[in-house]
Amino acid sequence: MDKYRCMMCGHVYDPAVGETKAFTTILCNTDRMQQYECKIMSAAPIKPGTDFADIPADWKCPTCGHPKSYYRKVVPDTLTAMRTINY
Repeated sequence: MDKYRCMMCGHVYDPAVGETKAFTTILCNTDRMQQYECKIMSAAPIKPGTDFADIPADWKCPTCGHPKSYYRKVVPDTLTAMRTINY
């Protein structure tokens, strides 16, 4: 399974590990609490082996709170891996 990285903070979602933490909103506009979803999230942990596509669409990065759409697949840098220095 592929790993995915948050483009805002660099958090990596690894399907082999899953995710145990959830983003907690700190600032709230009390006049419009329902509109801004300022409630503390009590998201269920994501079990190991869960593919990124199977994570709910409303899931947020546990580090910075950006939505799932900010994640991109981690592509291995094969060029760097192929470079070798022989002495």
